[in-house]
Amino acid sequence: MTSRSLQEHLVSGDSMARLAAHAQRLLQFQRSLEAVLPAALAPYVRVANFRLGKLFIHTTNGAVAAKIRQLGPRLAGELSNKGVKITQIEVRVQAGIPPSSRQVHERPTLPGLKQKQGLTLLSQNLPGDSRLKAALERLLQSVKE
Repeated sequence: MTSRSLQEHLVSGDSMARLAAHAQRLLQFQRSLEAVLPAALAPYVRVANFRLGKLFIHTTNGAVAAKIRQLGPRLAGELSNKGVKITQIEVRVQAGIPPSSRQVHERPTLPGLKQKQGLTLLSQNLPGDSRLKAALERLLQSVKE
């Protein structure tokens, strides 16, 4: 008896084959959606379903849902340009969706010694009442702390 992969089992039955094809299509929608969404929103949005031209999207919170609704016509147009006719996008909040862990936000690196010296020199050469001088001094003070 030979072993069969999970994918072979899924496509072996007619109803399972349809389900597997639908799941594959939803994954393609997810990738396409992530490509057209602003990078800041992509981790908080999931494609839930697609039925009769209507794309169902779940978001992690109401603010993201509101922005997706606002972008809806543009998103539908861009996704339709990729080959599938989308007539409507429905957005729902699903608070249990964990944000994607693909994007890791790192703290920017602090200025090094040369940069600090350059900023200090610039600050010293500016007039005493300059707003830029005050801003540079605050920046330098925060970097020292």
